[in-house]
Amino acid sequence: MMPPNDSNNDRNEDKNVIKDDTHDLDGRIDKMKAKHGMLEDKDKKAKATNEGVKAGVELLSPIVVCFFIGMSLDNWLETSPIFMMLFFVLGVITGFWNIYKLTK
Repeated sequence: MMPPNDSNNDRNEDKNVIKDDTHDLDGRIDKMKAKHGMLEDKDKKAKATNEGVKAGVELLSPIVVCFFIGMSLDNWLETSPIFMMLFFVLGVITGFWNIYKLTK
């Protein structure tokens, strides 16, 4: 009988260590690319899409919230739609101000 061959186990462990080091290196490279603006096209498209959605939410949220606040005030005070129009304009101004701050 032959003694057990430990060299195969050592080789497998070396391969695992190399794979772990390579995975860690890939992660570090990706972080540096992101830090220095060298993202891949797919990452750039995803980032642009996310920023577009964020801009849309920043614009529409204050408009919708202010519109409903104005409507509620008009119903509560039993007035004509003066508060609804006033708060709608306030919401539009706030929405565009948010977009201005976002792009600055």
